[in-house]
Amino acid sequence: MNAVFSVIEPLPAAIAPPGPWQPVVTGSAFTAGDQPDVVWQARLPEELGAAQAALHEAATRLRADEQALATVERRLLQVASGAVSFSTLMPQPEQTLLRLLATVDPASGASFGLRDEIQERWQAAQDQLAALSAQACEALGSYATVETIQGARLIGRTRINWHGDARSLLIADIDLAQAAIHRQTLALALRSRAALLRMVGLVGRGAAIAATMFTSPAGALLALPAVWQFVQEVLAEVRQSMVSST
Repeated sequence: MNAVFSVIEPLPAAIAPPGPWQPVVTGSAFTAGDQPDVVWQARLPEELGAAQAALHEAATRLRADEQALATVERRLLQVASGAVSFSTLMPQPEQTLLRLLATVDPASGASFGLRDEIQERWQAAQDQLAALSAQACEALGSYATVETIQGARLIGRTRINWHGDARSLLIADIDLAQAAIHRQTLALALRSRAALLRMVGLVGRGAAIAATMFTSPAGALLALPAVWQFVQEVLAEVRQSMVSST
């Protein structure tokens, strides 16, 4: 079996965090103080070597995403400073960013002269940004559950909050290799959660950088969806390069 990394969100919408995780939204109804945990679940092959290889590949993908995020601010500064100008030769994320920013009227906050495709992309970016903000608030304010499933067997479950308070439950006959697998899953989930929160700050700083291209004080607010789209495209660029190199 192939490994599957899922993050099960009790929200109506969610974006994929950095790393190998794919969101599964439940949209569960809950009352204040009774919010279910986010569940980070790794379903790994039963064979030990294959499980370890899957975790290694997942960690490699997360590391690539982290490195990509580290370049976002520098690339935005280059755009804002005029070091790069619109050209079909520039990377696709920069092309999309400049095109989206050019569609915004900073005086009124309205967009004009947009094709339907651009309008839809702008709205999608706004919706995703709202989902990201909700996930960040959730990560800071509630516990997360991390599960490791090897083959058909749940071998470890850890419940942990942002401050590091944790409690783990492991199968009675767990061996050292299986315990190591669960520790790796836990570390992977925590790094991805931290990277998700880092994305929120990055989008905010990026919007402030992009706002220097506007004359309106509302420039940073107007730039938020465009910068979020830029971050997503930078990550997609790195992931595509990883696929092409394999």
